Amino acid sequence: MKNKFDIEYIDERIESMLISKIAHFRLKVRDLMRNRHKAEWPELHMTSLKATIRTLRMWLHIAKLVDFSKIIYNLGDDNFAKPESINMAEKLTAL
Repeated sequence: MKNKFDIEYIDERIESMLISKIAHFRLKVRDLMRNRHKAEWPELHMTSLKATIRTLRMWLHIAKLVDFSKIIYNLGDDNFAKPESINMAEKLTAL
């Protein structure tokens, strides 16, 4: 019985970590885009913006892979909609 609770705990921690990372990088991209013309060195600012966008895309892809693995593992629901972690991060960072 303990193993089942450990697995649920780990799954919830992974989900919350994905939500927090996606929300963080969405807010960071928004902040960098807001201040993109105020930078002293625009080339360096643009490079950090590109890196942040690339990292956000990576976390979105990881969320999709985790959601897909849940579907495969459960061998049931064939719902290939947007993962719940991405939806929650969008709700948290909505304007």
